[in-house]
Amino acid sequence: MSDVVLLGAVHDPEGRIAALLPTDLPLLQQHYARIFALCGMATLPSTIEALRQSGVTVFSGDDIPVNARPYALGVMASHTEWQHVHLCDFDSALHWARCWPDELVAVNATIAAYDFLLLGRTARAMASLPEAQRETERLINLLFARTTGGLDPWRLGDEPNTLMDLCAGAWGFSRRGIAAIHAQSRVRDIGFHAEWPLIARDTPGLRAAYLPCEGLEYETADRYDDQIAVAGGIDAWHARQNADIRQWQQRIGYITQIADAITAYPRQR
Repeated sequence: MSDVVLLGAVHDPEGRIAALLPTDLPLLQQHYARIFALCGMATLPSTIEALRQSGVTVFSGDDIPVNARPYALGVMASHTEWQHVHLCDFDSALHWARCWPDELVAVNATIAAYDFLLLGRTARAMASLPEAQRETERLINLLFARTTGGLDPWRLGDEPNTLMDLCAGAWGFSRRGIAAIHAQSRVRDIGFHAEWPLIARDTPGLRAAYLPCEGLEYETADRYDDQIAVAGGIDAWHARQNADIRQWQQRIGYITQIADAITAYPRQR
């Protein structure tokens, strides 16, 4: 078992993550000495209670936004006993432990070796996303690579010719990495995906790396078996998402937030 702590962000307004806990949480608990959940304001009280009854320590409250990852910086900074932290979405961690457990072991070992580890998706994992998400995130990754000088020296693994993936929603931190990001981060919207690696890149002496992972494949389908069945399969379900202009509008807004964060970053060049 790793000595890395898991801090999982939970957004569960329909109780769908809670439904995964009986089967998937015991698998996840094999990888961590302690698991913490950061429950955004829209998460059902029944999900919070289910997590607590399963042995997960829960942080909840109306002050925790739906996008809880920037809020997580303060939580990590206040818990000085956490020497290494894996921060990711809770549903993603559940999927990882069920489908890619050996990789998760290797990821936690790598987290323990760095101050800041940006975890992205392999080309195969990226291809598993619905088009509206995949294409807008590809543009985010291209935008970051072209306008910031990129992070190529950080690369681990064997995919040197792919764009580095900023938006998989998973990171590893040491105490030193937490302190650096917490002290300098100002962005609270989706733009933090660009700000955090820029801070890590420009903090002298910080050990930083990028690792693409198979386990960060599209996990949302785990929670929507009912809708997938009604649609006639996952391809048809994705087609409905891709045909919804609101999906594209939301994600195009994310591109703007990333661009704004890069523009505002003081040591961009």
